[in-house]
Amino acid sequence: MHIKDVLTITSRGQTTLPAYIRNKLGIPRDGGKLDITYDEQRGRVILTKPLSIDELSDRLSMYVKPGTKPVLNVDDYCQEHQDLKN
Repeated sequence: MHIKDVLTITSRGQTTLPAYIRNKLGIPRDGGKLDITYDEQRGRVILTKPLSIDELSDRLSMYVKPGTKPVLNVDDYCQEHQDLKN
């Protein structure tokens, strides 16, 4: 589904995102952050909600082989793998 609207940009470069879009993105009333991308080839600005830590974890987890031991301490992991190189 595509929703099309017109945003007004002030002389200071500010705009207001319509409430129905903020609601769809789950942006709280007191504000939030969005990632902005400019597609120069198509002349489009794309706003996306940043991934939460849980969403990011879920996306990355699909690339981890089953049975892989999680890294709980980066220093220990580096020490372990440095020893294997020698």
